[in-house]
Amino acid sequence: MLYNSICIEGNIGVGKTTLVKKLAKHYKANSFFEEFNENPWLPLFYKNPKDTALALELSFLTDRCKQLLQMEKKHSSKLIVSDYCLDKCLLFAEANLSKTDFETYKKLYNRISATIKKTDLVIVLHTSVDSLITNIKKRGRVYEQNIQPAYLKKLNRSYAGHFLRKNEYVVLNVFVETINDKVYKSIFNEIVSFIQIKPTLKINSIKL
Repeated sequence: MLYNSICIEGNIGVGKTTLVKKLAKHYKANSFFEEFNENPWLPLFYKNPKDTALALELSFLTDRCKQLLQMEKKHSSKLIVSDYCLDKCLLFAEANLSKTDFETYKKLYNRISATIKKTDLVIVLHTSVDSLITNIKKRGRVYEQNIQPAYLKKLNRSYAGHFLRKNEYVVLNVFVETINDKVYKSIFNEIVSFIQIKPTLKINSIKL
């Protein structure tokens, strides 16, 4: 195995958790998932984003760093597959915070993220806003049901911009028009094939 840690990333509703479970089972790897359901600020943010965004982003940064440090310590000798990487904090903070708050947040993020070990491979799922909305409605989380298409579109642009640029780790961008069981099978097969080879580029992309 060329990688010690693999992260699945992508927009809200893209199906990160499903893919993590499939990969962890295939490779007999340890897996962990973001504990966002326990964050009290998340439902409040969707009701009143302007007044709660900074508190939400700071709480996510704290929780994610704590979890990543715990996982690194606990599972350092075995492959780990997770449904987020720390870069997610920066992407969502930039989308949700005012310019002034984001600049302050970014300084804190840079200081804290320097203490966290970087992942080896990030697989980023990109799909249409329509597909994201379908999945969000299907999974039925009450606080997500009023997410606006414009917000998802903004995050799609952020993910594409960030993960198509140079990074410290290997990136595989997977572009699909829609997400369903058949597409997941194709994505899984492409990822397994990619993991078996040593890529010559840091940034890689496939379209299905």
